[in-house]
Amino acid sequence: MPGTVADALALDSRFRLRNVHRAQSANLALLLTDEAVDDLAVAVRTFVAAGSSAVVCIFEDNVLWASMIITVDESGGAASVSTMGGPVAQAGGDMAKAAAEAVNWVQAHFGPCSLGFFVDREHAQALLRASDKARSVRAASAAGALVLSPVPPALAVALA
Repeated sequence: MPGTVADALALDSRFRLRNVHRAQSANLALLLTDEAVDDLAVAVRTFVAAGSSAVVCIFEDNVLWASMIITVDESGGAASVSTMGGPVAQAGGDMAKAAAEAVNWVQAHFGPCSLGFFVDREHAQALLRASDKARSVRAASAAGALVLSPVPPALAVALA
């Protein structure tokens, strides 16, 4: 992730990568073009509350394919990027169950989680290419390929 996500999200010198799973990071690099990284940075600044974290998990064939946990410090600046660990990294099957486990894991290891975004790879790719992100998120949800939990109020309003 150095040179892409880290650069876009690093708002000060305290930012750091921590506990990054090599395969998940490599899979993220396949998805994240420069434009997508810029969009991600805007989404973090817009939807992730200061002093909390966001978790994004991408599944392929009901198996965790890639993940990213972004912590935001009390001033609202991105503080660290990590990937999913523990039993959630091996979770398969039901995305809603995996999402609940992931949020619990993030809260236990990083503190409050203000955004959880869980999507299948196909819809993640479509979202990253889409000019209308809200429409793409709604399409993923309608297809049963998305779990949003927790959802910050600003995101709920943007998707309404």
